Amino acid sequence: MKLPTLLLVNALAGFASLSFAADDPRCLAEYKAEEARIMRDAGQAAKTNPPGRDLKAQQQIMTPVHDALKAASEKAENCNREARAAAYRDNRAAIDLRTRQCTEKADRQLDELRKRSGGRAELSRDEQIARRSGEDRILDERMDCLRKVQ
Repeated sequence: MKLPTLLLVNALAGFASLSFAADDPRCLAEYKAEEARIMRDAGQAAKTNPPGRDLKAQQQIMTPVHDALKAASEKAENCNREARAAAYRDNRAAIDLRTRQCTEKADRQLDELRKRSGGRAELSRDEQIARRSGEDRILDERMDCLRKVQ
């Protein structure tokens, strides 16, 4: 392969690698494998029919390479988007579950506290103070639990 063609292929490969930032290792591995295949094919095409200093011939070789690298990059970006969406859904489900657990625990404790007062509407002042402080404590614990979830 002639030096100008080699430089052109390497420059394009370097640009393609820099233009892609992967979040998901599987997506990155697929992209790198596709990039290597494309660059190998481009190198073989340049060896088979060396363009030399003919810019038109270089362009004929590199245009499909550029298009293939662009398609591989877009495919990897879509893969990353799907991976992030799946991770968000999993995380959201865990947060929702923990939120329900915090709320249900507090509701059970409040029900127990109300049962202990016998369900009476008329409570003495001391009973009202004790019940209210118990409710406040339970509600504070629930808020702490919910803050930790987020």
